[in-house]
Amino acid sequence: MDQRALAMTESLSDRERQLVVLASKGLTDTAIAHKLGISLATVGTYWGRVRIKFGPLNRTELVAVFLQEHAASIVEALKAENQGLVQALEEKTRAEEALRGTLEFFRNLVESAPHAILLVQESGEIQLANEQAERILGYGRGELEGVNVEQIVPDRFRLDHTISRASYVENPVKRQMGGHMATYALRKDGSELPMAVSLSGAETPNGLIITCILQDLTDSLTDAAS
Repeated sequence: MDQRALAMTESLSDRERQLVVLASKGLTDTAIAHKLGISLATVGTYWGRVRIKFGPLNRTELVAVFLQEHAASIVEALKAENQGLVQALEEKTRAEEALRGTLEFFRNLVESAPHAILLVQESGEIQLANEQAERILGYGRGELEGVNVEQIVPDRFRLDHTISRASYVENPVKRQMGGHMATYALRKDGSELPMAVSLSGAETPNGLIITCILQDLTDSLTDAAS
């Protein structure tokens, strides 16, 4: 966790935290004022206090820093879960001649997992999505399989995501360590969700498979906004 994110955790007041939480859920300042029962001018005052603490960042930057901080603790748990999944996949693929048998084994494993999980081929095609992933992204059963993963990335992040995925596939050091981040996912209905994401790669006879474990940050932010 970087120092700016740590500072945000320690120095935001309860009301300032509510403000940033609601903004991270997509509420406008007018909607935040209505939600908290305060004036629009008071909302502006709270934004000013947040900026005094963290510098002249715009509203989007403040929300992004907050989400990165909030996701850090969640990602630690996801990393442990992802490591177990990758280990199981790698052990299975050592004894398999083809990807099809591996996926049948892995399907049962990911369906019982508590988090949303995607298996993505190095080409970007989603090979497997468990029921949790389909639910939070608003897709029906089996609709995500065969879809390019960029389809669930908001337009403004799509190019960067494509570049990052290509770098992840090509870089064996980064592949081994995995990637862990706070970002946004695009649901089928066009709405966006802030997500904590953990990535790890596993080599199979048919190339690299990337396991993506997702957690909807709005679930864990609900209490903070109440």
